[in-house]
Amino acid sequence: MYKLIRNIGFLAVLLGLSLVSCDEDYPKSHIAPYDTELLSIKITNAGADGNTVVEGTIDEDNKIINFPRLDMTTNFSALNLDAKLSDGATLQNSVLDFSMDEETASKTLVLRIVNQKRYKEYFIRVRKRIPVYGADFEKPTVYDFSGDNIYSDYGSQLTRCASYDGEHVLIVSRKTAPHLLKVSDLKKGETKPIMLDLTGVTGGTFSYNMGALANGHVYIASLSGSQASPLKIYYWDTPTSKPEVIADIKVSDIPGAGNRHGDNISVNIDKNGNGFIFFGDNASTKFLRLTVSNHKTIGEPKVLTSSADATMVTNVYRIEDTDQYVWAGVRLPVTLVDESLGSKYAMNKSNLETEAVAPRIFTFNEERYLIVCSAGQGSASKATPSLVVYNLTKGSTVAEAMQKFDEGDNHNPDYKFILGGSGNGAALAQTDYLIEKDENGKDAKLCIFGSRTDSGFVICEFPIKQEEED
Repeated sequence: MYKLIRNIGFLAVLLGLSLVSCDEDYPKSHIAPYDTELLSIKITNAGADGNTVVEGTIDEDNKIINFPRLDMTTNFSALNLDAKLSDGATLQNSVLDFSMDEETASKTLVLRIVNQKRYKEYFIRVRKRIPVYGADFEKPTVYDFSGDNIYSDYGSQLTRCASYDGEHVLIVSRKTAPHLLKVSDLKKGETKPIMLDLTGVTGGTFSYNMGALANGHVYIASLSGSQASPLKIYYWDTPTSKPEVIADIKVSDIPGAGNRHGDNISVNIDKNGNGFIFFGDNASTKFLRLTVSNHKTIGEPKVLTSSADATMVTNVYRIEDTDQYVWAGVRLPVTLVDESLGSKYAMNKSNLETEAVAPRIFTFNEERYLIVCSAGQGSASKATPSLVVYNLTKGSTVAEAMQKFDEGDNHNPDYKFILGGSGNGAALAQTDYLIEKDENGKDAKLCIFGSRTDSGFVICEFPIKQEEED
């Protein structure tokens, strides 16, 4: 009996060993039955032809699927998804509608993976590869000659005008004398005045008060403090040339002219040397408009009606390659006008910087911008003298862009540089801009300039906006 029990026990042990070794011979399953694992996923019909395959990135921790940006020509209304899943699992929907309006850059939907009664969900995000335009205002390079670094000729209201063309800054100084500063020197922190030859520059209440640069040439005007005082315009072909008198106007001989001209100047001369020069009178009742041809031939003055809201701190600047102008003054809103100051659209003052003057509108890298300088006219002014940039891209025309800006809920500037300085009674301000091109003739850099009496001046440069990395 004992031998029988011992043999049975021995057989049981052998059987157990046999079962263990059989178990080790079979592979274990790595995916549980009815699992919903997402192993990989791709869009198979991206691009204009619908044949581009784009692989997705799976963030398992956050249950988010991301794809590289898709071409704008993709049919976003029916994106085909191809996924590698657990055995038996399927996508609840393998075609998803990611339709978006023009201004929407991305859309997120929910993707469900099902296997029998089990399911798992992921957020799936699709983004458009929207071309980026305009300037990158988050990457300014600033050459500051205001505030603590104010250029020495600014002070006591003796420099009321400056101009910029990318190569030089013109300083119309009554402290020293009118001169140029090389931008290349300014970028090195150096100020080396190039004094203009003033041979024959005489007459007027002040022989020089306002000025501008145009196509490398220098224009400076006297201040005609009364109708008996001459309004003269001088022209320098180059920084080292002798001046030429291109206008010597006896204001009293012009019917309807104002009593004092030369507190402001707006030089609008195109690349061919043709255009207009505007002078608003001190009492803001009249403008004198002078026709310019071949850079230095001045036609008969024409008297235009001003606005009491313009004040003497006012400018009229042409929008390049158009016959439209933009006009503003201390109390006069930025207004789209024709060459005779006929109003086409006046922007809402409350949407812009207080006392926004010296307005210029231009297009850079396919975006439209408005730059202004806030004046701070008078000791009680609440304005903070600043160079300010607004985006007016929306709209097929300038008038429509102005209206859309007014009607929108975002009136924040794209960029603002505070020049500083307190309110004063001669807060003349100027703006200028330059667009640098690359070797292919495309916009590469935006340079803007602002100057204001007793505040100094600044040059700000911005690269083109670049598409973000995926």
